[in-house]
Amino acid sequence: MENIENSINGFIVLDKPAGPTSHQVDSWVRDITGEKKVGHIGTLDPNVSGVLVMALGKATKLIDIVHERPKEYVAVMRFYKELQEKDIRSVFSQFTGKIYQLPPVRSAVSRELRIREIYSLDVLEIKDKLVLFKVKCESGTYIRTLCTDIGYVAGPGGQMADLRRLSTGDFTENMAHTLQDLSDAVILSKLGKPEYLNNMIIGMDFIFKNTPKIIIKKSAIKNILKGSDIFPPGIKTVLGNPRKGDRVAVYSEENELIAYGTMLVDTLNDLKAVDIDGLLVESDNGGKDNVVRRGEERKNIPVYKPGKRLHKNTEHAKERNNTGNGKKPIRNHTGFKGNNSFLRKGKNK
Repeated sequence: MENIENSINGFIVLDKPAGPTSHQVDSWVRDITGEKKVGHIGTLDPNVSGVLVMALGKATKLIDIVHERPKEYVAVMRFYKELQEKDIRSVFSQFTGKIYQLPPVRSAVSRELRIREIYSLDVLEIKDKLVLFKVKCESGTYIRTLCTDIGYVAGPGGQMADLRRLSTGDFTENMAHTLQDLSDAVILSKLGKPEYLNNMIIGMDFIFKNTPKIIIKKSAIKNILKGSDIFPPGIKTVLGNPRKGDRVAVYSEENELIAYGTMLVDTLNDLKAVDIDGLLVESDNGGKDNVVRRGEERKNIPVYKPGKRLHKNTEHAKERNNTGNGKKPIRNHTGFKGNNSFLRKGKNK
């Protein structure tokens, strides 16, 4: 990227301070960078700080992929009365693996019991009623609820006192920048020093570094941009031994990230090999997919619009036929039901 006027396509890891909402941070990043397409990955409550991954430009198409990656937090929990250290550690050890969680009353999801996995849960320090711990968990785990459940099992009850996110997937705390850092980098970029901003931007292919890759031929790229999926003749190389159902990243022979999709076969044959889930390059129709992707609905479907001589109101059409001047009336269509087969011609008087 030579200057800030060019579109930014990638990720920026911010160190969100306690106070603003994640959506406020979206708005600030949009104002600072001038990039219209901005979104965050994994909402943080206003009083929570830490890693907030921002997706800009075409990277917003990858938000759902990054959002499903594990999260890591450091938190402080307060018990309602002091407990023995061995009792605290014993209770914490019961909350690893798959657990049941009921989302809080105020949450962005429906309040239904669900299963989430805790990959690791380590007590770091205990002081009076306070417990400092680190947790790595499945996306969608509520740490506030985790603290409440631990307090309930321990006996006296408890609640979360403080929380900071350390990582989202492979985006870690040591990659994070402040909003002031971003603002300064944008100003320097406008002054002809884009290297500071470029160093903040993480390319879209970063999230596919551990994902199987499909290298396709130039002829296949043209077909993909026209809405086609990938068939074996268009594949040049397969890297990473993907199996049926695995997500794959699709690259050109020049190592440009083209799209991502789902592997449909274990071994290449005459059948369709990869179902394209999203395009990450400009297509022939101005960057818009010709294909309706999973979970999407086709918008702006053309509908038949009646001409000037078609009238929904039959009585109005009859009044027009009655000219009152002795001249032969114009033949009118008197009904429109939304389909050509239902168009009926009115009778002349």
